[in-house]
Amino acid sequence: MEMRSRDENIAMLSEKLDERQLRKVITQGYSDVSLSLMAGSISYSAKRIVNSLYSAATVNKLTEALKTDKIDTDDFWRIMEYAGFHNTNEKYVDDFLDSIDKGIYHRCASDLFTALQYEDMTYNEALAYVKSGAFYPTEYASVTVTDEVAKELFDMGVQLRGCSGFNYYYDVGNIKQSLDDHDAIFVADRDLAVKVNEYMKLPDWHSFKDYVTHFMARDMDQLTGNKLDELRVRFTTEKNMELLYNKVKQEYDRFIEDLHSKPVDDIIKSAYEIVSKDNIVSFCEYQTPGLSEKQYNALLSSSNTLDEVYEVWRDNGEWHGLEDIGLALEETADKIQVSIERKVQEQIKQPEIKQYEAKKNKSL
Repeated sequence: MEMRSRDENIAMLSEKLDERQLRKVITQGYSDVSLSLMAGSISYSAKRIVNSLYSAATVNKLTEALKTDKIDTDDFWRIMEYAGFHNTNEKYVDDFLDSIDKGIYHRCASDLFTALQYEDMTYNEALAYVKSGAFYPTEYASVTVTDEVAKELFDMGVQLRGCSGFNYYYDVGNIKQSLDDHDAIFVADRDLAVKVNEYMKLPDWHSFKDYVTHFMARDMDQLTGNKLDELRVRFTTEKNMELLYNKVKQEYDRFIEDLHSKPVDDIIKSAYEIVSKDNIVSFCEYQTPGLSEKQYNALLSSSNTLDEVYEVWRDNGEWHGLEDIGLALEETADKIQVSIERKVQEQIKQPEIKQYEAKKNKSL
């Protein structure tokens, strides 16, 4: 960009602009960088800058970013193209430029900044959506769902909107056709797309997706990101509870089988244990206690979960009803977890102990 004096710029611009435009250039506080850019541009481009709805301060920030190569020429003129119709994104210009300083690719940042002329969100919100991997900014000033997430949302029965070109919107009825046409895809709840993008990377995604579509049935239009999180907890809990039931049932069957080989007196003495373990198994079959995934994992990691739960149950003199079995499961899980964490700490400290002993022996 060739820099000139203010007087030179004004003289050149007087031949490109009408009286109203020239008055704006002279009085609104445009920097020498902005004036030099306008003066060195063709008449149409100079007028595009002057006629933009941006304040001179914002134009100055953008021309300075262009001069210092923070953005390139294509970025600048694409931003100015839409600034002639709206200035909704003007309040985010600092966030936009700061994001480039923090490593966001300038083309992505400028596309995102331009999209905020029409998207109802802040720049940092839009950037977070893009960083999630569920969205990307298009060349037509919009933030669209990625192809992979759009396919999953459509397969789930979530209503999507498509946009062909700049302003032709429609309800998506054929996702393959929409994506083949490179149309922008929109979803009402952006957080839902973020969550789908997150969960679809898990190994049990397809099972979970089937669970969601079955649970929501005809109410899929009410599915939100928060609702998907709730269903994920419910799905995981039910799956873990099924695994836990199958585990304790197998352990109970082995326990009963072993009793058959023992004398009758031993069986009679084991009556309380038999009844208690049978109740524990029944509880696991028909109830779903509110344990965390960490607690379920602890119970499932035990070599004999039923024995451990029974011991905790037996040692507590205040538990009597079936509803208390849930407390026994929770306490057992916490007990196992403490044991696991202790072993991990010991494994971490073991090299240090060996190193200390080696040094000690060497000194002797």
